[in-house]
Amino acid sequence: MSEDTFRIVVSSGVFIAALCLMIQAVVVYLIFKTFKRSQIKVNGLLDKTEPILETIRGVMQDVRPKIDTVTTDAVDIVRIGKEQVSRLSDLVQDFSERAKIQVARIDGAVDDTVDQVQSATDATKEVLMKPVRELDGIFSGIRAALSVYARPGKSSVDHATQDEEMFI
Repeated sequence: MSEDTFRIVVSSGVFIAALCLMIQAVVVYLIFKTFKRSQIKVNGLLDKTEPILETIRGVMQDVRPKIDTVTTDAVDIVRIGKEQVSRLSDLVQDFSERAKIQVARIDGAVDDTVDQVQSATDATKEVLMKPVRELDGIFSGIRAALSVYARPGKSSVDHATQDEEMFI
């Protein structure tokens, strides 16, 4: 490569590097302007939000002791509630045990009463049926006597055999 060509290539390279530097400078300047605009907007936003943040800080400082009190009260209420539920559970268990005992006693009393009523019924039936059976026996005897005396003459052999079979 000749010296003129080399100089042209080197000059072109230097020109391209200078052009790149100028483009970089323009880009950096544009970024700087954009950043400056953003900084102005953010500063304006901070100016507007700072009073709101101060108000929130004040409210939080006022509310914090109340929240602590409410939290403490809630813990106490939960503890008392647990104790009451425990007492109620013991009371229900005691009532249940007593109810079971009373139901068993009532069941035994009912069973005894049913047995006594059954015994009384059997005794009453026996007392009432004994005279009825005796009367029935007497009337059967009277009927048999009347049927024997009401028949004329001596009974036949067939009839006598039948009566004898009844006694066998």
